[in-house]
Amino acid sequence: MVEPQRRCFPLPAVSLKKHVSGAVFCITVISARNLKQQRHFATVLSGTSSRSESGIVSEDSLPRTITSFVEITLGGLTRRTGLSEHYGSPKWNDTFNMILHGSEGTICFNIYEQTSSHVKGDFCGSCKIQVKYAADGSTIFWTSGVEDQVLADRAENCWKEVLMNVPISGIENAELCVSLIVTEWQFVDGSRIRSDTFNKMPSKLLYSFGSLETITGRTLRITVVEGRNLAAKDRTGKSDPYVQLRYGKVKRKTKTVKGDLNPVWKQTYEFPELHDVDHLQLKCFDADYITDENLGTARVNLDGLEDGVVRDIWIPLQKVKTGEIHLLLEAFTIDTEAETPQVDQINSLKDCQRDVLEVVLLEARDLVAADVRGTSDPFVVLQCGDEKRISKVVNMTLHPQWNQTFELNDTGEPLRLTVMDHNVLLPNVKIGHCTVEYDRIPRNQVIDKWVPLQGVRNGELHVQVIRKPAESGISKKEHSNRTSKALDKSHKVQALLKQLAIMSKTGADTETLEKKLEELKILEAEKSLYLTRLLKEREMLLGKIQGLAKMLEINEEHS
Repeated sequence: MVEPQRRCFPLPAVSLKKHVSGAVFCITVISARNLKQQRHFATVLSGTSSRSESGIVSEDSLPRTITSFVEITLGGLTRRTGLSEHYGSPKWNDTFNMILHGSEGTICFNIYEQTSSHVKGDFCGSCKIQVKYAADGSTIFWTSGVEDQVLADRAENCWKEVLMNVPISGIENAELCVSLIVTEWQFVDGSRIRSDTFNKMPSKLLYSFGSLETITGRTLRITVVEGRNLAAKDRTGKSDPYVQLRYGKVKRKTKTVKGDLNPVWKQTYEFPELHDVDHLQLKCFDADYITDENLGTARVNLDGLEDGVVRDIWIPLQKVKTGEIHLLLEAFTIDTEAETPQVDQINSLKDCQRDVLEVVLLEARDLVAADVRGTSDPFVVLQCGDEKRISKVVNMTLHPQWNQTFELNDTGEPLRLTVMDHNVLLPNVKIGHCTVEYDRIPRNQVIDKWVPLQGVRNGELHVQVIRKPAESGISKKEHSNRTSKALDKSHKVQALLKQLAIMSKTGADTETLEKKLEELKILEAEKSLYLTRLLKEREMLLGKIQGLAKMLEINEEHS
C-alpha cells in the first residue's frame, strides 16, 4: 500500500450574498386625516374677520370643501391620484404599480390642493417612506414620526401588505394612510423572490429547453432600427454602440457602429413567444478593448401586440442622462392556418365537435384613468379556459373603440374579459374585469350587451357573442404540410446537434457555441409547436372515428 500524497491549496473567499437589482411595488394611497386648508383654518382660529361689522358671519369663516390629490414619486417615476373633495379627511383608494432600482429607495408623497388659479395646484405638505431589502428576504419600511420618532414596519415576505399612517410635514396633526405591497424582488443573477421562497432561474445548461406549455404559437419580430443622443464614452466625444436584446433565456446582439452617437442598425430578430414572459430586456453598450461600458438599459413591455400590426416606439434608456432606441415590434403566427378545435366527448348524434365562440369586441366607455395625464391606453385580454386572445392597444382614451373579432373554443368555462392599461416601460395596470356567461345561448344567435367592469369604480365593455358550430376539420394537404415542416425542423435539430458535438471536441470559442445553442433552442421550439398541432389533429381524427362508430351502433340498435 502506498500512502497518497496530499497538498493543500488556499482558495480565495467568495461572497455568496445575492445582489439586488430592483423590486416591483404595489402602492395604494388610501386616505388622509386633518388635511385642512391652512390659510382658512388659521383665519377661523384667530377670529379675525369671522364676523362683519353688522354681526353677520362672513362666507370665509364657513367651512368649505377642499379638492386634493397626491403625487407619488419613486426614483424617476411619478404617479398621481384622482381628485377628492373633502372637509379635511379625503379618500382616494388609488393603486399604482411602481419599480424600484437597487436594494433601497425613498417613496415620496406630495399633497396638493386643486385650485382654479394654478394648473398643478397649491402645495400642502409631503411625507416620505424609506424602503430597504434585508438579507433574510424581508422588506423594511420606516419613516419619521412626531418629534423625530421612527415609525417602522417589516414585511416578512412578498405579497404581505403593510399599512402605515405617515405624518405629513407642513400640516399639523395630519397623516396619510398608505398600503405597501412588494410583489417581487429581482436579483442580478436573474433570480426572483415572489413569495417567501426563492424562484431561481435554472442555471446555464448545454442543452436546455422550456416546456411545451410555455409556447404560445406566435413569433415576435423585433427590429432594432436606430438610436439617438447616446452618451459619449470615448475621449473623442463619441461611442461605439451596440444593443443586446434578451427575451426569456434567448439573447441577441446587434453589430457595433463605430464612432456614432446616432447609430443606425436596422437589424431584425425573431423569438418564439412565451406565455410567462411579457417583456423584452434591452441593454446598450459602448464597445471597448477591455470592458464594454453601459450606455443605458430599458424594459420593453410586449403585452397587447396584435397579429400583423407593427408597433413603432422610441424607448428612453434608463440609468443614463440621455439616449433613446428606436424599435419596431410585431407578433405573427408561424402557421397562419387556423387550428381546428379538439373533439372531446360525443354528446349527441348531431354534435360530435365543440362549438366555437365568436366574440366581437366593439368598444368601452367611462374607463378608469390609469395615467398621470388623466387617460389610459386600454387593451383587452379575452380568456376562455386555457385559450387567450389579446386586442390591439388604443392610446390615450377612456372611451376606446376596437371593433375586433376573436374566435375561441367553447370549453364550457366562463368567458373572462380583463381590461389593461398598456405601459411601455412599466408593468401593465389592470383597470377592470368582467365575466360573460354564454352557456344558455342557442347556436347562431347573437347577444349584444354592455357588461359593467368589476373591481373599479366605473367602466363598461360593449361585446357581441355568437356560438357557432365548429368547422369540419383539416384538409389532407394542410396535414401533409404540417408533417413535412415538423420533419424538416427535426432534421435541422439533428444536424445542429452534430455540429455542436464536433465544435465541443475541437475547442470552439464560447461565443460561437452560445449562438449555436440559441439557434438550436429556437428550432426545437418551432418543432415542438408543429408536433403539438399534429397531436391535436390526431386526437380530432380519433374523436371523429369514435363518433362514427357510435352512430353506427345506434343505427344498428334502431334497425
